[in-house]
Amino acid sequence: MKDKIYDANFVKHETMSDDKTDWYEVTKKTFDIHGLPKEELDVLTRRIPVEIAKEINPGVGGMSAYGAGARALFSTDSHFVSLRVEYGAGAIPTVCNHIFTYGFDLYKSDETGRESFASAYRPPLEFDREKCDYTASTRNGGKMAQYTLNFPHFCAVNKLYLGIAKGKTLGPGKKYRNEKPVVFYGSSITHGAAAGRPGNTYQNFISQKYNIDYINLGFAGCARGEENMAKYISSLDMSVFVCDYDHNAYTLELLEETYYPLYRTIRDKHPDIPYIIISRPDRRTNPKATDEQRMAIIRGCYERAKAEGDENVYFINGDVFFEGDFCDSCTSDGCHPNDIGFMRMAEVIGELVNSVLE
Repeated sequence: MKDKIYDANFVKHETMSDDKTDWYEVTKKTFDIHGLPKEELDVLTRRIPVEIAKEINPGVGGMSAYGAGARALFSTDSHFVSLRVEYGAGAIPTVCNHIFTYGFDLYKSDETGRESFASAYRPPLEFDREKCDYTASTRNGGKMAQYTLNFPHFCAVNKLYLGIAKGKTLGPGKKYRNEKPVVFYGSSITHGAAAGRPGNTYQNFISQKYNIDYINLGFAGCARGEENMAKYISSLDMSVFVCDYDHNAYTLELLEETYYPLYRTIRDKHPDIPYIIISRPDRRTNPKATDEQRMAIIRGCYERAKAEGDENVYFINGDVFFEGDFCDSCTSDGCHPNDIGFMRMAEVIGELVNSVLE
């Protein structure tokens, strides 16, 4: 008998037979879907209507189908929840990691709405993209509890069915404290690249702690602040806007041409919402020759807005995220935050978002 050369926990892939499971399509009214447009689109996880996305740039056109920030909220007393997934287009798993690219994770809410991790849905390395089944524990002891199911961030999901034990109850999910979502716009960092699983992005950490609804408009490598993107964002009904696309305006000229105009377009449509400006978090671990000029442009937008009388604009210097002990352990590659880095970002950004919502 050959020795095992892997940890079986990393390849575990449980399924539950249909004779023990009642299946429900998540687009039906039993579930509350968050992080996606209200209208039904061609792909379940389409974050921006395709006719708008393709006019922004090709990368946004493709990645607008990826489910970053999409969540399904529900309640159940079933001891397990199964998923049946029909996948669409997706990134190559090695770009991030397998569970983050194609996996889901499940969080259980307490009586305040604060979430804690329950289970992860990890696909095998080889799987049928047209029909992949998973099963995971709900850890509820047979009692009714509320759950948040986080979708994968680097692939599209065409259809999703959720299964519970036969004879058990499926009900509505919790309510977020903010009726209008916080909108995050930015680069692969906003998108969530290099998080260990979908629930470990900085937006999700904030949502889990403060019971905050949000929309993730992160587009890895493709968030460039174009006029069409600014117009789309300004059309959204939101409670707070967070601008985090420093990394993807590749030249100083592009950053200069887009940064203040994006602010102005959104502010003209939303004169009263908090507008949070963030510079990139990795200047120490991934320094660039133009760092000071870029910071001057970003901080200059904030100072100009304040000079024009905007009392609801805020600036976070990204240098504060990775400070203190183990500051050099906050990224996977010097650039993209890992789970430690995202947690540190969430602590700073979340405190401000919580404050302005209150």
